[in-house]
Formats: sequence, structure tokens, C-alpha cells
Amino acid sequence: MSISKEAYTVLESIVGAEYISDDPAVCEGYRSGPGGYESGLGYERVMTVIPGCVIMPNSTEEVQRIVKVCCRYNIPYVPYSTGFYGPRSHPHVDGALLIDLKRMDEIDIDDKHWFAVVGPGAIYSPLQEEAMKRGGYVVIGGGGAQASVIANLIGDGWSPLSHRIGLPHRRILGTELVLPDGELVRMGSLAQQDDPFWGEGPGPDLRGLLRGYTGLRGCLGIVTKMAVKILPFQPERLEPTGISPHTSLALPEKRVKWINFVVPNKEAQVKAMFEIGKAEIAGAVTKVPLFWRAIAKAECKEEFWDLWGKENSDSINKFFIVRVLLIGFTSEEQMQYDERVLMDIMTEVGGEARPTKPSDESWIKNADSAGMWMMCGSYVSVDYVIETLSQATQHGETYADLKWKYTPPLMPDYGDPGWFQSFELGHQGYSEFLVYWDQDQDTNGVDLFYVDTAKMNIKNRAYTSLLGPHQPLYLTGPKYGPNYHTWLLRVKEEFDPQWVCHPPVPLAHDVFMERAPWMKSMKDWEVPKDLPK
Repeated sequence: MSISKEAYTVLESIVGAEYISDDPAVCEGYRSGPGGYESGLGYERVMTVIPGCVIMPNSTEEVQRIVKVCCRYNIPYVPYSTGFYGPRSHPHVDGALLIDLKRMDEIDIDDKHWFAVVGPGAIYSPLQEEAMKRGGYVVIGGGGAQASVIANLIGDGWSPLSHRIGLPHRRILGTELVLPDGELVRMGSLAQQDDPFWGEGPGPDLRGLLRGYTGLRGCLGIVTKMAVKILPFQPERLEPTGISPHTSLALPEKRVKWINFVVPNKEAQVKAMFEIGKAEIAGAVTKVPLFWRAIAKAECKEEFWDLWGKENSDSINKFFIVRVLLIGFTSEEQMQYDERVLMDIMTEVGGEARPTKPSDESWIKNADSAGMWMMCGSYVSVDYVIETLSQATQHGETYADLKWKYTPPLMPDYGDPGWFQSFELGHQGYSEFLVYWDQDQDTNGVDLFYVDTAKMNIKNRAYTSLLGPHQPLYLTGPKYGPNYHTWLLRVKEEFDPQWVCHPPVPLAHDVFMERAPWMKSMKDWEVPKDLPK
């Protein structure tokens, strides 16, 4: 279904004929998949709709005019920039306008105050390169350096580098937001002046409106400009090596070094993380799943399964690694000092250093992001938690126990409890549970596991991060806050009473539960009958 000819003509007058199209072939090109994040799940099959039209604005003013036209003609619209979140980044209703922000790709760096002003089409790779030319760096998310900076910061925005560099809401400075009615809100110091150096500002801190905990998939407006904090790194160049897709960054070992430590048990892993944070050393401290080692070694899918087929529950239960990134932020002498402190900590917990390649593929430029789903074809982080370090390190074990029930279709990982790490020098901990599957097989069990994990968290009174766009709001909302869902929906109704901005988010998963026959057996909670259609 395309939008009306009258509305199309008005929209065309805003951006020009070259930057708008309702050609079915063009619109089909924006459909989610195949392969990658959440590919093949029932959510994608049931909820993803081909846009009725695609438009590419080039300024905040054009975005405002487009949104106001959508309100006038009651056209649902979806803000889109690089689309990493797969089906959740795409329209869920017929006749939607997809607003592709790729032309708004400016990057302007303030060398004196160390922040970058970026548009929603700007991706991480050039920003990281420009930051490193100045001796600085930013966080690259797990999706890779091809992801939109703004979309990542308002959609997640963390990585192992968050041990030192901090959580994403702390790095969001002055911001421009086009509300669902087309009005412009300037946040932080931009609310008072044209200098975006500060992220807070007078009155309420509206950064929570952008992202909450982990992002609302653009259902409360479109960010058209954001200032992002750049943090000090070190001056030595990281040299690109290899031939695509087998590329990495060669590290100057006197200033940047990964060290893997084998420790005797989980208690030693957690204690090491506490002590490293207390000593205020390192740039990243993480425990990784065993299958990541197989991914790193494998040159292809077949080789992965050859390697992984040699593992079992016993080898998983004996795999205790602490992976540490040392960075000589100020000097080689500081690097040497940090390494001596690290070795003292590891001696205390019984850790043994193992040879580690002097390169990085995963976190500084993310050359290997596609490898995350190489072995099965599809991947998702079913849940992630930012809590105290002691609580975050317990999170994955219950997920691993529940996962056996859904294996297959989930990839066998023999009870691996996922990934946990230190955030903000140990003041917070992070846990992420990853699942993989073949999108060409029956994936209904993956959908069931998704909801079952939310029920498990509620039963165990454990925190769940994926409120709103990833889990049924009427399942999780009444248990958190309390009644988190009522507040979220009141905000949505206030800012978007027409529900034209990415409908039916934040109720998309509730709608999916209604539409997907195989999900109905999971629903044992009350849901209003008048959800957005």
C-alpha cells in the first residue's frame, strides 16, 4: 500500500524528486533480512511490512516538514538509519513512510572541547578514525562500525570499552529532537545557547526520553543532531592489517595490549574484575563465551562446527577466562605500571596469562561484526543487564538452564552462561546472553524462549532490561517501576496522540503475541483488547 498521490506531491516538494520514491522495487530493498540480527524469527515474518514510500531528508528543517505532513495526512512513519536492529527498525503497518536519514551524515569535531556533532546518517567508522587522529576514541557497539552513531547511542551504546569510557547516556551532549508532531526540542546546553557542550541543561534531563534504558526504536521522535563526547585514548596509530573479510587492527604493544588470563573458577573471575576496577586500571575487562574462541579461529561456517563439535558440557564448565585490554593512555610508563598491578591481581586469584594476538577485531573498529552470526546465520542478545557487578555475573546461569528446553532450534552451547564484564571501573557490571539459530529452520522455539526468559526474570525477581520494544509491555510493565507500562504509554500518548511515529511501538511485541498463533499459549497475562492495529 502506498501513500496518497496528494501527500506524495507535498513530500516531493520538500526533498525533490530525486530523494523520494514509492517504486515497489526501491521499497522492497528496505525490507529486513535475510540473515543477521533476529533474522527468520516470527517477529520478522509477522511484523515487518514493506514501506509504502521512502524519503531521504537532508536537514532538521526538512525532517520537521516531513513529520508535519505525516501528521496532516495521518501517515505512519518510521525513522531509519543503517537499520541494524533488523525487523524492529522497519515499518510494522501498511502504507508507512520510511524516513531514511543517511544523507544527514555530517561529522563536525570540536578540537578544543573534544566532542563531535553528528547527524543521524553519520556512522562510527569515520568518527572513530577522526577521533584517533586526535588521540581520542569513542565506543564502537557490537553491531560494528557501520552502525549510525546516534542510532546506537539511543539504542544501546555500550561495549567492553565501557569499563573505562562510561555508559552511553553520559556521552550524549546537546541534542536536537523532532517530536512526533514536528516541533523541535533542543536538549542540554542547546536549550539555552548554540553550544552543545553539555548534555543536561535546565529542568528535566530529557535524555531518558531518547533512550530510557535501552532505546524505544524511535517511537518518540527523530534525533537530527547530537553532540557526542570524545574521550582521551593514546597517540600511537593502530594499523589495519589483512584482506577483507579477515581484517584486524595491529596494536602498538607498548601502548595497547590484550591479555587473556585463565583463572581457576568463576569466583576468581569476579574477584579479578572487582580488583581491577578498584585499582582503576585497564580499558576493558570481560569474560567471554567459549564459542567466541571457536568463531575467532574459524575461517568459515564448516570450520566453526568442526571446532565447536569437540566441546561439551565438561569443557564449558572448565573454561574460565578474564580478557583484559590495557591502554597506556598517558605514557608507556603508565602502561608498564598498569601491567604490573594487573599481574599482581592475577597472581592473587590464581590467574595465568596466555599468549594473545597483538590485534583487535572486535571493539575498536569492529572488523569482525558479521562473524557474530556466521555459524548459524542468525543471532540476538536475548537479554542484557546492567546491575552491580556481583548481580550481573549471576544473570546468565538461569538463562543457560532455560535454554536447554529450546535447544534445538537454538544452537547447542552446552550450558555456557554468556558474557559478563565490568562497566565504569567496576562500579557497575554487565551481562549479556546470546542465542543463535538457523533462520531456514522452524524458529518458533526462539520466539517462545524470548518470552519465557521475561517470565523467568519476573518469577525470580531479577531485573530485565528489554522492556517495551523487545518484550510484551503488558507482561513486563506491571512488574517494574511499578507499572512501568502505564507511564511509558502516557508519555507516548502525550507526545504522539495520533500514534503515527513507528506504530505500534512500544506495544509491538504485544501486537506480535496477538498475531502469531504459536505465541498464544505463552500469554497468561491480561492485555487490553484495543491495542493499536
